[in-house]
Amino acid sequence: MVKQEYSVLNILRGMSALLVLFYHFFVFFFAHQATSAGLLQIEPMDLPAPFYLQAILDFPLNIGHFGVTFFFLISGFLIQPSLERYASLKDFVVHKILRLWPSYVICFATGLLFVYAFYLIGDGPFPYTWDHVCSYFFWVRDIFHYRLIDGSVWSLEIQIKFYLLAGIVWSLGRKNFPEKMCLLIVLLSIAVYGIHTAFDGEDVSWFYLVTLARKNLQYFMLILLGTCVYSLYKKQISWQKAIGLCGVLLACFVSPLFHAPDVIKTISYLLGFSIFAYLILFHATSIKAKGMWGRFINWVSDISYPVYIGHVLPGYVMMYLMIENGLSVYWGIFLSFIYVFLMSEIVHKKVEVAFAKRGGKFFSFFGEKVPVRS
Repeated sequence: MVKQEYSVLNILRGMSALLVLFYHFFVFFFAHQATSAGLLQIEPMDLPAPFYLQAILDFPLNIGHFGVTFFFLISGFLIQPSLERYASLKDFVVHKILRLWPSYVICFATGLLFVYAFYLIGDGPFPYTWDHVCSYFFWVRDIFHYRLIDGSVWSLEIQIKFYLLAGIVWSLGRKNFPEKMCLLIVLLSIAVYGIHTAFDGEDVSWFYLVTLARKNLQYFMLILLGTCVYSLYKKQISWQKAIGLCGVLLACFVSPLFHAPDVIKTISYLLGFSIFAYLILFHATSIKAKGMWGRFINWVSDISYPVYIGHVLPGYVMMYLMIENGLSVYWGIFLSFIYVFLMSEIVHKKVEVAFAKRGGKFFSFFGEKVPVRS
């Protein structure tokens, strides 16, 4: 089981979930009020800046993207062992659907209920169209160029595309998987950059897809860094090859192939990768969370998926309701934390675990290996 083989992943996953929660509730909500209000399609509020906000914004690290870095790297690290469990691309895709989609549907639908209640209290119409909502339910929101409803799901959309591409490459031949993935992503990035340069400024309806491809490919490189670390850790590639592959990916990641880099975000990603690689290569099993804090962080790790995908909409609704009723926004944050952890525990046990067991029975029935969480 992954949980026993790489104990440090549980710490990183749990810490990442807490960092993202803190960032969205204590930093992003105040620092980017126009975007926060835009998710609910309401007018931004003129909120007083918390005493800590400027210090966090001045710090040369974006804690939200720093936390997301570990989610991307963990996905890349676990993609090959996940692929190795299944005999075909179809089996792998079915596993990922059973692993991700049911919990996602519950969390997103619950968030929409919060938004519906928010507008019902204010005697306003539900702010999203059905096609907009459906695009979210089936992970094609960005492809059809709909605006964000939930501010955290963008990274999941990227990971879904990476899983599909990785599954296709794996099904065509398992040998030299990280090398083939790296070469493919680099070549695609160069091709998309060429198309972007050729048509930049032209009035073409599909140009937003080129911009989307550039964004996805850049983060594919970040995910692939996790894949290279896995191959090195398992001694499937040499240190020389791992350094070469990671060097190319990192050089491309910060290069003009993509948008002009945000320095703070780039530092956050690079620092996250450095910490991840060091911990995996030298402390993958030796570092364990112990005591009360250890039990807490392992629990957060277990429920991290519903925490990540299910906190923004309910949290922001409660925060805005507190403000509109003359109460402190921090009461909204307090209630949001209680809700998020309770909801995530229920979704984890009643949905994630339940579908994992059903998935295991499904694959066992057809003579395949029983999947485990990855």
